[in-house]
Amino acid sequence: MKKYLPFLGCAVLALLIAGCNSDAADKPNTAEQTQNTEPQVSLVPLAPGGGEIIAQTSAEGRRIANDPAQVEQGRQLYAQMNCVGCHAHGGGGMGPALMDKVWIYGGSVENIAASIREGRPNGMPSFRGFLPDEQVWQVAGYVHSLSYGMPKGSGGGGGANTEGK
Repeated sequence: MKKYLPFLGCAVLALLIAGCNSDAADKPNTAEQTQNTEPQVSLVPLAPGGGEIIAQTSAEGRRIANDPAQVEQGRQLYAQMNCVGCHAHGGGGMGPALMDKVWIYGGSVENIAASIREGRPNGMPSFRGFLPDEQVWQVAGYVHSLSYGMPKGSGGGGGANTEGK
């Protein structure tokens, strides 16, 4: 029994060391939680129990989507980030068309920004970490304008000139 005592002591010590930081690793950092300003949006028109779908809006997203200068910046980023490679100039190609009002993951500026930021299955890459949030919103504002028209006061260049959602 005495010859196993050192091994038993080492095993107990190893378990104690391994368990010391497990509580800190499991708890999310509250600073990280408060900095996440991305709105919660539903990707499909379904909700558990027939309840309301989640559809938060973003003041930053709306501000950029309604500012013609920001939408123009989004148009330039759309070309620079090679969105035209898959979506052409909004008419679609390998990726879906962006000029109609048929949206797989929602056509609000918040849904579009979420698709750009997170990517989508079957080909849409995530641009999280490649584009700062303001540029994600600018591209989302431009893409939104392809279907819903440019904001008032703009010089044109968007899709249909209808307002609304």
